Amino acid sequence: IPQERLESVLELYKPDCRYLIEASTEYPKAEGKFKLGDTYYTTTKLEHMTSIEAQLCLNQLCYFAFGEWLPAGRFDEAITFEQYLELMKENLFIIDSNIRFRKSIPTNGNIQGKVEVTKVKRHGDLYLAFLDYDLENGKSRGRMEFALKR
Repeated sequence: IPQERLESVLELYKPDCRYLIEASTEYPKAEGKFKLGDTYYTTTKLEHMTSIEAQLCLNQLCYFAFGEWLPAGRFDEAITFEQYLELMKENLFIIDSNIRFRKSIPTNGNIQGKVEVTKVKRHGDLYLAFLDYDLENGKSRGRMEFALKR
């Protein structure tokens, strides 16, 4: 995937909150590599991932993946990447996630993550996508729901 497309998706985030540094996707799966910097909400550097960073990482990976899947027509008719970037701002969001850590995830190196669409439902102009996620080979694993309003 061209780096410019990834950068276009991440422009929505402040520079120090752009955690996704590399990604690939082949529907229904997407994988990413994340690099966390200092947390912006604590006065000391944390050496472990929190649910806040996990949520941002998963958001970014999903935004990237849907940016490839929607223009390819995976959810009904195809749209352009530019149309997707506009949709993403206010019409694509996680509506439920259950971030749970089975083990601590250190932040001193890269963090691997993946998502997989398990089901898609359509209700009028609303699409619901159900995804499984995994961070660092099972250290955090769960389900999430994404909504897209067309």
